[in-house]
Amino acid sequence: MSVVKTAIASGFLALTLALPASPAMAEDKPKLDRNDPNAVRCKRLSVTGSLVSSKRICKTNAEWQSIGDQQNRDADDLITRSRAGMNPSG
Repeated sequence: MSVVKTAIASGFLALTLALPASPAMAEDKPKLDRNDPNAVRCKRLSVTGSLVSSKRICKTNAEWQSIGDQQNRDADDLITRSRAGMNPSG
């Protein structure tokens, strides 16, 4: 029984000694800028056909920007092609 008490006491002592060092370690890390192109951002996208299921996708801000730019180009292309088909003069 004394072995168990000694193990618990030593674990508690190690935990108490480690706690004051934790805030100092956290201060050493530089703060991340959310707008940095290399910062990772996660988005939760709903799954088509499901009312409750969603999918979490993580990409860098630069990748999200590239995806958005491509989607805008695709939308502009679709609109341009549909307008060309509506022109009665050819």
